[in-house]
Amino acid sequence: MTRFTIPDMDCEGCVGSIRRAIAAKDQTATISANLATHILDITSALDAPTLAGIIDAAGFSVEAG
Repeated sequence: MTRFTIPDMDCEGCVGSIRRAIAAKDQTATISANLATHILDITSALDAPTLAGIIDAAGFSVEAG
């Protein structure tokens, strides 16, 4: 599991955008988001730098979990 803090993830629409961006590269990925803490947990075959790049390309700031 990879954990990121996404400071500008503050609604379900944000989570959906991130989920779609990751699913485009790994359809088997599972994502759990906590909007209150801005924590995003991802289980994926992709490594952390790749996931961070996908999230960044989707327009969100990424910090290590």
